[in-house]
Amino acid sequence: MIRAFLALEVPQHIRSQLVLQQYLLPVDRRVPPENFHITLVFLGDSPLDRLEELHLAMDRVRVPALHLRIKGLGLFGKDRPHNLHAVVAADEGLSRFQAKLTTLARNCGFQLTPRRFSPHVTLSYLRDGSFDRAALESAVVRDAQFATDLFEVDTVALFRSVLRPDGAVHDVLERYGAVHS
Repeated sequence: MIRAFLALEVPQHIRSQLVLQQYLLPVDRRVPPENFHITLVFLGDSPLDRLEELHLAMDRVRVPALHLRIKGLGLFGKDRPHNLHAVVAADEGLSRFQAKLTTLARNCGFQLTPRRFSPHVTLSYLRDGSFDRAALESAVVRDAQFATDLFEVDTVALFRSVLRPDGAVHDVLERYGAVHS
């Protein structure tokens, strides 16, 4: 079993802007920049044969050139915040592509947890008692105007995620789209 997800990689120049933003925030558990990504479909613990089926299906998917921008910050977990993130500005093409990949994954036999797509890049995972909530909420409001340049993404990656006590490590298993490395 491999814990896996489909995501867009964040270009290096945008990662640099996000790292600078991270250090302005009152948090102690920052996500390392090599883990910055925009999750499209979380597949969970997946058997190899199902991942192979998805791989074959993904090879036939046309990845559109998406022009995205990070605009503002957000928190997941209203009563108990657990995730501080940079918000990806609404984009109809991104939403359509994410819905297409969700359908594809379901057709390959993945049992996906239904959730509303909220594109973001996680900057910090929050633990109870590890942050000053008022200071954090104030920083999110203060930095509401934070925005990156427009950036293009024309590949989607299949990631493996290995959970460790000090945080997750993500590796790219395969890339699909215009650029392969």
